[in-house]
Amino acid sequence: MKKKILIFGGIAAFYVAVFTVILLGTLILPSQVYNNKQLLSKELNTANKKNYKKEKQNGITTITCEKMTGMETIWKNNVLENITLQMQYSLHVTSGKAKLVLVQPDNTIVTLTEQESNSIDNQQIDSATMEQKCRLDLKKGRNKIKIVCEKGTAFSLSFTVQPC
Repeated sequence: MKKKILIFGGIAAFYVAVFTVILLGTLILPSQVYNNKQLLSKELNTANKKNYKKEKQNGITTITCEKMTGMETIWKNNVLENITLQMQYSLHVTSGKAKLVLVQPDNTIVTLTEQESNSIDNQQIDSATMEQKCRLDLKKGRNKIKIVCEKGTAFSLSFTVQPC
């Protein structure tokens, strides 16, 4: 009888440990990502998302999200030599705070743009008037662009990457 109780206790402890790891990975970790360069450079995507939609049509990627916390890789490119590309984008944050970052192969983090909802005073803005450009200095190897959001950020993003 004591042996059965010990086995059951061991199994229960194992499940509690697994549940704790899952809880940390899905609830707590995404909220710690925004300013943590070490986490931003990781290969994993760690985000809690509500109504996240990503489409690609005619070379333009469009993403909308009702609520997001954490980070998501939205573009990757493995280059054989250092090159410079140009990204045209339109980012509209309706609540919270979001940024686009370039993660270079040596794990250098370059912030491409950052926006808070109050920076546009919650006005209705035509996304065509928000079109912006930035240079992407890609290093030899795997380069990634991530969208990184603070807790509960709502946004829409359209972008395309082309040669300069």
